[in-house]
Amino acid sequence: MKCARTLATLAAAVIVAGAWTSYGQQNTEPGTAEARPFGLWQGMSVEELGAAATPIGGGMYKLTSVPVPHPAFEFYVAQVSPSTGMCYVKGVGRQVRSNAYGAELRSRFASMRDEISASYGRYRTVDMLLSDSMWAGPGDWMAALAERQRLLFAQWNTDTRATLRPHLTTVFVAANAKTSESGYVVVEYYFDNEPGCEQEFDGSADAALF
Repeated sequence: MKCARTLATLAAAVIVAGAWTSYGQQNTEPGTAEARPFGLWQGMSVEELGAAATPIGGGMYKLTSVPVPHPAFEFYVAQVSPSTGMCYVKGVGRQVRSNAYGAELRSRFASMRDEISASYGRYRTVDMLLSDSMWAGPGDWMAALAERQRLLFAQWNTDTRATLRPHLTTVFVAANAKTSESGYVVVEYYFDNEPGCEQEFDGSADAALF
């Protein structure tokens, strides 16, 4: 299900192009404990996710409850491969009413970024307007975000020298908006079985064409 990772894919392209803006501070504590975001772990089966897991396609399951919920999130999404189990999990934040400059949403994003950085250390953050955007004024910040012409995200991985825990390859937090008046923050966790997991579901989709 590539649609679940559209923003993260675009973010990777931006970083390759050299458009990142800053790094966070290095965390010198080694990440030795297994990563369990929201109380979920790599390799979980659908059955282990619980009866409340609702399939939404491509191995994705919507979860309205998790073992360790976070008050900032409204629901969660996990991708589970039949062969390797859970490979990806995302928390989808509650709506944040914001002014046209995005002050409230940017504050929520910064708070979540700093909370994650306390565990994973160095990150790369980007706040940029796409070059061909018509939403270039200071008061167009939320409109540009809603139109996907502005990016605000932070990413932790080996390139940023983050102190990731075993089997975790990337942590990604971003601000999204559906309208110019409100937005939300998402946090995504990618495990080292995610590439094979994604390939498995892409292959299933390709097979349906023949």
